[in-house]
Amino acid sequence: MKKHLLLYSLIGMLALGCALPAIAWGPRVQLAVVDTALKLVSREENLQLTRLQDAARAGAALSPLEMEELFPEMQSDPLRAIENDMALLSAARGARIDAYFAFRLGALGKLVGRVTAPMASADPAPRSQYYNDVEQVADMGNLKPETRKTLKSIADLERVMREANAGNDLITGEYQSGSGFRGTAAARLGIDISRSVNAVADVWWTIISAGAVPGNISEAQLQRYVLDACDFYVGRDSLAEMDASEPNYRKLVKYSADMNGKIGDMLYAAGFRERAVKHYEEAAAEAPDRRDILEKIGNYHSEVAEEALKKGLLEEAMAGFEKALAVNLLHPTAERSRLEVAGLIKQRDEQIALYQSQLKQAEDLQSLAEEEAGKNRFAEAVALLKQSEESYAMVGDEFPSEAQRRARGIRDVRARIEELQQGLLTNTLAFSGAGFAPDRDALIREYSGGIDLETLKALIRLEYDAEIQRLNTQFQSTVTLE
Repeated sequence: MKKHLLLYSLIGMLALGCALPAIAWGPRVQLAVVDTALKLVSREENLQLTRLQDAARAGAALSPLEMEELFPEMQSDPLRAIENDMALLSAARGARIDAYFAFRLGALGKLVGRVTAPMASADPAPRSQYYNDVEQVADMGNLKPETRKTLKSIADLERVMREANAGNDLITGEYQSGSGFRGTAAARLGIDISRSVNAVADVWWTIISAGAVPGNISEAQLQRYVLDACDFYVGRDSLAEMDASEPNYRKLVKYSADMNGKIGDMLYAAGFRERAVKHYEEAAAEAPDRRDILEKIGNYHSEVAEEALKKGLLEEAMAGFEKALAVNLLHPTAERSRLEVAGLIKQRDEQIALYQSQLKQAEDLQSLAEEEAGKNRFAEAVALLKQSEESYAMVGDEFPSEAQRRARGIRDVRARIEELQQGLLTNTLAFSGAGFAPDRDALIREYSGGIDLETLKALIRLEYDAEIQRLNTQFQSTVTLE
């Protein structure tokens, strides 16, 4: 079964519709037969099969080629094909009816509907016309459901086939006479479709309720069933359904290395790599000499490592390449990539060490600046803080932790410089007084070291204003005395 099976089936029917003669109910009637049979069986013992209607309908919508792949004897011996599939589905039944089981019921229902349709053994021309006419009829007649019964043998179904074809000559004669789908064919439609519905429902009921249906089912057939089921679920992107069904499948067959390898391939191709590798690893545990399996595991780890490398996750990349080599020492690219990553890790660690050294230097300068500020040596403190800021600025953005320390350090340094400069401006009047003190110039020079130009200008302006005010006061005093 392929991905998006229903879509492919419909495309297949359209493509083959003109090339293949009609030999059974058309697609619309086939789906109606399966839907109705599903409802009938669901009523028995509260099976609730209708929840799986979509899966059953997908089986009933398989193209002719897909049907032949599923039922190789469909053309040569359809009854035998039905009998074999009943035995297989009975063996695969398990405690839980899952979506794939319903899908297979739908496909089997399509085949049963085919062999129980009228005109199956009639001449091709009237037969095709009859099926085409039935497909166009809006009202398919009053269906007549019967009480479910278990088929004792395939001979029961053979009797239904004979009954379905009993009126072939009459219907053929009407088409040959030109009356077509207006007489017996139309009058019998409800009965004829009901016959197919009841036959499909009885076949299903026999599989579901009768215990083991006789048949020689081989281990290979069960393995194929499980592989097809896995393919079905992977195609539907339904890993949850696959997980729910797997316990039953593992009771049916032992998952061999070959089976796990094939399931892994399905999953990997569909993008479920992690899940695929679990099956590869299970296969490798059972068959450690399977080089093809080991190569797939190694390729997976190498691919994951390459993806990590593109994201800059060097340790994850290194671990991935090492895993690839541990599984497959002869991996064509893993060792070269591992050495490349080792070099990148070394460069990164050296750069981090350099940044951490610069951060420590900047933090040490901050500490020295605070010591100077504690001694009222504000100018020296400002100068040290500016050196600290320069050291912080040398740290790049490559590494989040160091970049955060840099940003926090620069913010703290700039705030402290502003605080110290404001303190200097506030205390500038300390340089004023009664006259020009002899050591004023020395004090200003002492405190102005490391102060930026604007701060120094502001300090000198305050000195100047204070001195002018002092001279004015002295002049006024002199005038008063005179």
